[in-house]
Amino acid sequence: MTHTLFGVALYGALKKTDMDVKTKWAFFGAAVGSSVIPDIDIQWARAGADYLMSHRGITHSLAMAPVWAGMFSLLARIVFRVKDWRLFLTAFAGVLLHIVSDWTNAWGTGLLEPFSPRRYAIGIIPNKGYVFWAMAAVIVPFLLLFRDEKRRTRLFRVFWGLGALYAGFQLAHSAYVYADLKNDGFERIAIRADRYPGGLSYYAKKGFEAAEGRHELGGTSGIVRIHRIDPVDVEALMPHPAARSLLLFAPFVVTRDLGDEILVFDPRFSGRSAMLSVTVAKSRPEPPAERAQANR
Repeated sequence: MTHTLFGVALYGALKKTDMDVKTKWAFFGAAVGSSVIPDIDIQWARAGADYLMSHRGITHSLAMAPVWAGMFSLLARIVFRVKDWRLFLTAFAGVLLHIVSDWTNAWGTGLLEPFSPRRYAIGIIPNKGYVFWAMAAVIVPFLLLFRDEKRRTRLFRVFWGLGALYAGFQLAHSAYVYADLKNDGFERIAIRADRYPGGLSYYAKKGFEAAEGRHELGGTSGIVRIHRIDPVDVEALMPHPAARSLLLFAPFVVTRDLGDEILVFDPRFSGRSAMLSVTVAKSRPEPPAERAQANR
């Protein structure tokens, strides 16, 4: 829904005084369609831990942005008989909005697929776009009040201005927390922003411990939980499909040696989703007598 909102707002911010009705529909289709098309992979995303890698993969990569933009430019020419180089730029901007907004939340996206299967996430914007919808709710009454095309365009540009200020605030807050944790000697750090500005959770690894903490502007801040990390050969887990998906998805994982099994989980979503916690059975060494018999 938020990606659709971004597509509508992208179209609304365009200068349209020189466009006829068919051209406007072509630009509307390109703006909204390109803003949601990367999520077409939902149609074939597999259930369970594999979902981590089958959603937000190649369709969300930077390499696909010009491909999607070219497709919507072609569709505009076929359906509306509109040929305009600005259609490609509009669609390209719509795809980039989708990719970048997914990259900024904690779930992340496959920015560099097919060259790298890893998921990239900076976590400065929450997965749910409540703040952007609140901005839209403020602007909608003015859209109903003003009928002039130029004024409406300015209102949509105000929306993007507010969005940029919000993203800048979130970035500055996260950068401050990140730098503070680095100064404390933490090696790996992951951020997960709250649904509303002013608060975020952080996950930081130092040696064989992972700290889970909170930082609230004007509120409580500090470490709330410490996860023990047992030394485990992570490369030995890669052949296990579910563990491999989790290792590629998470910035870092917590590993626990349970004796016959190894528990692997993403501390950012601890207890929130079963697919983000994987248990792998250890391979037991073959007894010498049985190994000798097998060799014969």
